[in-house]
Amino acid sequence: MKRWETVLAMTGVVVAGLSASAIRRSDEPHRDFVLTAGDCHMPATILEPHEKTVDTALLFHGLAADRQIMEGLGDYLSAEVGSRVYLFDLPGHGENTDPFSFWRADQCARIVVQSLIRSGEIDPRRTILVGHSMGGAIAIRVADREPVAGTIALSPAPMPLPRRMPANLLVFSAQFDLPVLQRAAEGLAQAAGGERTGADDFTEQRAFHLEVTSFSDHTSLLSDPRVFREAGDWMDRVLDRAGRRRKGPRTSDRHRRLAPLIGLLALLLLFPFCATVAAKLIDPPATDGSPAGLPTHLALTEGAACAMAAVLILTVYVPLSLVRLYTADYLASLLLIAGVLLLALNGKSAKQALGQNLRALFVAAPLGLTVMLGLGAWLNWRIADLWLNLPRWLRFAALLPAAAIFCFAEEVVLGPVGKKGARALRFVLSLALRAELWLACLFSYYALASGQVLILILVVSFALFSALERLARDALRLRTGSATAAAVFGAILAAWFMAAIFPLT
Repeated sequence: MKRWETVLAMTGVVVAGLSASAIRRSDEPHRDFVLTAGDCHMPATILEPHEKTVDTALLFHGLAADRQIMEGLGDYLSAEVGSRVYLFDLPGHGENTDPFSFWRADQCARIVVQSLIRSGEIDPRRTILVGHSMGGAIAIRVADREPVAGTIALSPAPMPLPRRMPANLLVFSAQFDLPVLQRAAEGLAQAAGGERTGADDFTEQRAFHLEVTSFSDHTSLLSDPRVFREAGDWMDRVLDRAGRRRKGPRTSDRHRRLAPLIGLLALLLLFPFCATVAAKLIDPPATDGSPAGLPTHLALTEGAACAMAAVLILTVYVPLSLVRLYTADYLASLLLIAGVLLLALNGKSAKQALGQNLRALFVAAPLGLTVMLGLGAWLNWRIADLWLNLPRWLRFAALLPAAAIFCFAEEVVLGPVGKKGARALRFVLSLALRAELWLACLFSYYALASGQVLILILVVSFALFSALERLARDALRLRTGSATAAAVFGAILAAWFMAAIFPLT
């Protein structure tokens, strides 16, 4: 056991404990429940302001997200703006196990809003609908039918223009958003007839403003203080409240939002220590006996060729379509086909690598599950709902073989973990292979009309996950000398990522 691993682990434990304590102390009043209306069952959270009010904001998340993603904005609208805030899990997302479709999500959002109005729980004249991405499009469509006071849409998804523009509509567009999303925001501005932000416009419920947020992307809008401040100001003008100068989230609020992220990073510091302890249980060999990896140029050429071949095959048939997980069935099929092709091109090396230190599997699988459950529990507490419910566990089991084949193919192509400079080059090469897959999906979306825009939208999440997963797999392979163990460990994390994030269908 190396001293730095022990020190790192102890630091991680202390920081994670402090973060957990800070999170518990800063919890705002809230109530979780399931709102049932018609045949829709919507898990929901209510955030209560410090003073009782009839002003209400209903928040709808985007595709492959959940209500916890919206909590930062929701906390601000509750604590700083003074509104009662409802957060919902749309069908197929978060804790909502009902099958997802765009039509179903739109229908349930509309039914829930109608139910809250009929029951008298919300006053439509004092209610604002807020949505991000798909949720932004849903908020606009619901406002087209229901007489709410105003609507705020953050980077709304493309949609047919409403029959009439929602009352008092504020639209945010990110500077670095996908072109298709920027065009959707611009289309709304054209349909609205341009800027209308005078006092009379708000009184006559025809106000409109398009805010292009600089140095932002699709996801960062949900944590941007400028967006929070503009949304609060807009609500004040819509609800005819005395103007207040908004400074965005307070420093204490930002610290409260940072605590879960700091705790997550602290948990990651425990991994080197845990990997070393796990490796010692099987007494691994001193060196990795797997064949050397491919030269960089050959690895990139094979990776690009297999990625392109895979997306072409997927235009005809998606092998894992029965998994019933929106976009993940396509993504997992892509990994499966690309992995099989890479193994076919490197069959001899694959056979040699497969037989190296199979005992390591007895620690790789439990370690992977432990990491998955530990990170899932922490993330589910305050950041995003990544804890698997029963339907998602079933999807996880179905996705695992495809992920294992691809991860093993990656290990064969990359070869054993080297030292210093060689290790850094190997790491960069692994990310380049993942980037080739994403670029193939980009080509498939624009040239082959695959419709898999979610893979493009989640590029930052994919990149971050790929980097962290690669570091963990390299650490495990270095300690066990087993390509198979590293592949199984990586497959568990990859299958969890897909099963936890993508909507149930």
